[in-house]
Amino acid sequence: MLGRRSRRLVAFVVSAVALASALVASAAPPSSSARPGPSAVSGPPLVVEDGAARAARIPPDPPSMTERQQWLFDLRWDKGDVYLLEIQSVDMGEPRTTPRVFGRFALELFEGPTLIERVRFDFPLLGAGADQEDAGRGFRAPPRLTAKLRSRIGVYFPATKRGTRLELWDRATDVRYPLPWPPRAGTFGPPSAASAEGGAPASVADR
Repeated sequence: MLGRRSRRLVAFVVSAVALASALVASAAPPSSSARPGPSAVSGPPLVVEDGAARAARIPPDPPSMTERQQWLFDLRWDKGDVYLLEIQSVDMGEPRTTPRVFGRFALELFEGPTLIERVRFDFPLLGAGADQEDAGRGFRAPPRLTAKLRSRIGVYFPATKRGTRLELWDRATDVRYPLPWPPRAGTFGPPSAASAEGGAPASVADR
């Protein structure tokens, strides 16, 4: 029969072996069957979109179109609102390639989701400056005094047969106004109390 000291020694050895087995088991990597699959979690971690990510969504200028026939969009800025006054069809006499310039505003033509033409411009006295950038890239908001400004400009746009959607984009506010495409020549809207020159807001010019 084992003495008291021998029994204590046996008990100590058994406890040590059990503890070592537990430590080895906890250190071993879990089997593939024990790992949660994609359906066991809520999906990939959420990523907060910063300015650089938003800027990545802004497509670069596409290759310039060259057309002899151009659409002339007569646009007015009136105290913060953009109005479409008239559209004219103009024969330039020779093919005209769309220039690439800076500007706070842009007419953008899409074919499905793809940008196929962009014409930048500025309303007189409302220019953005070449050092300012697109919305999502730190474009500085215009001074408050421009809220009282009235200005007008004619913008040439190539009379291409391509495209499914035309938008006027205000880069400073990232607001987009739908314009009729394909365009139809004519004037838009009677004179209103808000402006002696009249015209339809760009957002409803195609109605």
